Amino acid sequence: MVLPWAAGGAEGPPARLPLALTALWAAAVGLELAYVLVLGPGPPPLGPLARALQLALAAFQLLNLLGNVGLFLHSDPSIRGVMLAGRGLGRGWAYCYQCQSQVPPRSGHCSACRVCILRRDHHCRLLGCCVGFHNYRPFLCLLLHTAGVLLHVSVLLGPALLALLRAHSPLQATVLLLLPWLMLFTGRVSLVQFALAFVMDTCMAGVLLCGAGLLFHGMLLLRGQTTWEWARGQHHYDLGLCHNLQAALGPRWALVWLWPFLASPLPGDGISFQTSADARTHR
Repeated sequence: MVLPWAAGGAEGPPARLPLALTALWAAAVGLELAYVLVLGPGPPPLGPLARALQLALAAFQLLNLLGNVGLFLHSDPSIRGVMLAGRGLGRGWAYCYQCQSQVPPRSGHCSACRVCILRRDHHCRLLGCCVGFHNYRPFLCLLLHTAGVLLHVSVLLGPALLALLRAHSPLQATVLLLLPWLMLFTGRVSLVQFALAFVMDTCMAGVLLCGAGLLFHGMLLLRGQTTWEWARGQHHYDLGLCHNLQAALGPRWALVWLWPFLASPLPGDGISFQTSADARTHR
């Protein structure tokens, strides 16, 4: 019998609607940002050296962001193509009736992706696929560089937004920050001013969201946990700070944050994991 996932995903790839919606949202914010920079107040005046440094930083952030998006989407964390037959005999592996296969520890079935995921952490709604063993590193780096890009934009446009807020009463400034559409529809602000407030709102919300996600997953990274294990208070795979970092990011864990294509192969295969009890036994 040919298993659905062993045939290269006969069930078909997971829905890409969330990814398409996220791409449309990012494109809309980017177009509005370009509109503000070209026709609006734009960034504060900078000297040649400062401008060059700003452009270099922006290029570095965008390359990292796009590179990690590509790696995240290209890396398949599922059990498709992974030979599991017979490997779980006598080892207490769970059985997945949807995939018709035994699945290794720390793995689980995702109803959205319709397949089991190796070292499953969670399903990313914004990108439309699961975070697991093979794409956890680009996911973490993506959180970092997305927050960096949005924060960079916020710093560039911050002086223009402050000048806009000072031109209105405190009540109107509050409404402009919270409900910029209302200010646009009532004619209190121009289209450029609305775009400036909307881009800043979006960027700051994104910084808070990505920052919170990075802090949470950074905590899990240091503890050697997945989100599922954290929710259940399990610490079976905590091997210590250094080993936990290497298990998730590879031997070059301190450098992978700087460039998405840096070679840092992960130890293991996503199927067998050393537990903290095993580590104590070998000491």
